[in-house]
Amino acid sequence: MAAIPATARKALPTVVCTVLVAAAAVWQRDAVLTGVHALLGADPRWLLVAGLATLALWPTSVFMLHGSIPARTDARQLFALQLAVPAIGLVPAASLLLRMRFLRKTGLSHTGAMASMALMGFAALMVRVPLVVIAALAAPGLMSRNGEPPPWHDLGARAGALWDHYIGENLWRTAGIMIIGLGVLGTLALVLHRRVRAHGGWRQLPSRVRHARSDAGMAWKSVAATAIRPRRAAALWICALLQPLLMVVALWAVLHAVGADLSLPDTFVVELVTVALAPLLPSPNGVATKEITIAAGLTAVAGLTAGVAVGAALGFRLLTFWCQIPLGLASFAYLNHRRAI
Repeated sequence: MAAIPATARKALPTVVCTVLVAAAAVWQRDAVLTGVHALLGADPRWLLVAGLATLALWPTSVFMLHGSIPARTDARQLFALQLAVPAIGLVPAASLLLRMRFLRKTGLSHTGAMASMALMGFAALMVRVPLVVIAALAAPGLMSRNGEPPPWHDLGARAGALWDHYIGENLWRTAGIMIIGLGVLGTLALVLHRRVRAHGGWRQLPSRVRHARSDAGMAWKSVAATAIRPRRAAALWICALLQPLLMVVALWAVLHAVGADLSLPDTFVVELVTVALAPLLPSPNGVATKEITIAAGLTAVAGLTAGVAVGAALGFRLLTFWCQIPLGLASFAYLNHRRAI
């Protein structure tokens, strides 16, 4: 039996996720068809607003990346890189490798390239976390206005009932769960032991830790040298703030296009909460998980009907992700032709 090529193995999670989403779409075909019809009859003026908000995301991505790189870079190549990342990201870890190759081509060392990406991720995290916290605190108020209690209002009672059902009532079941837990821990310990042995064994671990600390110190110096430059710091942090807000505006415009009169603050709550929950359903580059979480959030939090929520989620993701895939592939070809990656 022939071995599976490495490229096919890397793309396997995307294929599996696509199959699962297709099965879910068939299962919920009534809601999906209603959403497609709502999207086909959407108001083009509101779709234009959503498209303009999406286009505004492109320069913010470029300036954000520019603000995290200490070296001089070509603006056209940065723009092409940011367009190529979502398309290449359909293969797990490919977007990370693409950025690394680009940064190394600009003259940065491996440590400097890692530091640049860490600085960009740190800025995005530090901006989004307060926004997500504000949205999470406002979500119960939005749900109560729609007549729905928050899903966690009886979390303690449900957790206690599950504990009593699975643990407290049956000693054999309790013993089985403990054995399974010990087996999982043993498997993880075995995997860790094999990885350590593959990289020189336990005796080499202290020297590897010292080497990692040295690399981390060099990376921190590179990050600090970039972060204190006023123009680059302003570009990095301002664009990190603008990106989630522009995504909220895009979703708000798509909602109005399909006939959902949701206010901008309420859209802010739904979009930030669903973005925070999307990683709980892991998939390459958020394929289908963001559609599912946005539709579920619009239904559970904002109180929209399933058809309208599906139409809004599909329209939002088509504008902000799927329609950009051909441009991303062309940008990847351009970068490859220019030997920038």
